[in-house]
Amino acid sequence: MKDRDVGLFIRNERQKLVSYVASLLTGPVRVDAEDLVHDVLISILERSDRLAPEYLAAYVYRALKNRVIDQARTRKPTVSLDITGDGGSLLDTLKSIEPNPLERLQTAQGREQLFIALEQLSDMEKDVVIAHEFEGIPFRELAIRMDTPQNTLLSHKARAIRKLKQYFSQAQGEKS
Repeated sequence: MKDRDVGLFIRNERQKLVSYVASLLTGPVRVDAEDLVHDVLISILERSDRLAPEYLAAYVYRALKNRVIDQARTRKPTVSLDITGDGGSLLDTLKSIEPNPLERLQTAQGREQLFIALEQLSDMEKDVVIAHEFEGIPFRELAIRMDTPQNTLLSHKARAIRKLKQYFSQAQGEKS
């Protein structure tokens, strides 16, 4: 088969191929679909001289399906770096407990309560919360500074936020 026949096929069918692959994928579909189609089409172009023109479409679709299957088998699960659920920011945690936490923290009593709450945390949890929440250091940089994996730091922060939420909820309950 000639390269121009394959090129014509690719130009005419590329969007259909991407849509086909996207229908087989789950997750961040568009990028993966484009990448998989691109990889398969490159490999087909490399051996276009050995393909029969009448079976080109069937061969391409089958190759794409096989690549999607391979991708699913070899893909490692991804871990989101966003803290959601029990984690989040200190301010979000405080907002869930009282309507205007910033005003509360600007009072001497509010600051004292925050310092007492921070003392309830382990040293690592306290260091992570202070560095990220108060100093604004991104987790990537914090991981380098502390020579600790980023996901470990995220776990420490999520645990710390849960503890702080529990502390402030109890303190709010006692106040009522």
